[in-house]
Amino acid sequence: MEKRRVVNEPAFLLHRRPYTESSVLIDLFSRHHGRMVLIAKGARKLKSRWRGALWPFQPLIAAWSGRGEVKTVTGMDGEGSSYGLRGKALYCGYYMNELVLRLLHRFDPNEVVFDSYRNALARLSTEADQERVLRIFEKQLLRDLGYGMHLVRDADGGSPIDPEQCYRYRPDAGPLQYSDIDGNGVRVHGTTLLALEEEIEFDERTRRESKRLIRSVLDYHLGGKALRTRIIYGRMFPSESGRKRIAVSYTHLTLPTILLV
Repeated sequence: MEKRRVVNEPAFLLHRRPYTESSVLIDLFSRHHGRMVLIAKGARKLKSRWRGALWPFQPLIAAWSGRGEVKTVTGMDGEGSSYGLRGKALYCGYYMNELVLRLLHRFDPNEVVFDSYRNALARLSTEADQERVLRIFEKQLLRDLGYGMHLVRDADGGSPIDPEQCYRYRPDAGPLQYSDIDGNGVRVHGTTLLALEEEIEFDERTRRESKRLIRSVLDYHLGGKALRTRIIYGRMFPSESGRKRIAVSYTHLTLPTILLV
């Protein structure tokens, strides 16, 4: 098999972990080649030329070569400034990274998803309504991977969604006319479905319902496997998950420690 070289590829680092005493294994999301795994040799050394670039949310220009599934990094430079995510926005960014890792297959290029991801990072760094940024990214991610949600017509007979009506949304079917007898699916108002479709401002009810709704759809496509970042977010911000705060030091429970190493 011919050794392939790729240069000048826009990318983001999703995850990294130690590989040897001096090298790291990285999950890279590239615009034209999709998600892939690479070895960054010598990246753990203090004087590594790539040490400052191998961080999430930093736009990268990457280069690699290799014959097998795991390639070798030959270049990695930052492209402009990193998206300055802080506090909850930082956790939201890591959550997005985990979604991309879990839902995208390796070597399956998707430029639309890449651009949506980059746009969501930019909005997380500037907008106050981070929950809405996440919901829109989740919806677009599902759509662009072929799992698009039904938000404008019901699944009973294809009637337009009525903003004044309640529905039960089933991930395997879509929105069904609400019934107290059938408890399957997530209860959601038509206004919430239409707000997600049109990506307009969320009121408090839409915020709550859209979170439960998209969580159920993601869980369905993830086979019920828990997202690690969702668990950590619930621990750090219990007021948004309805739980008591766990007595864990914010400095000890850092996402770079938990999710990157």
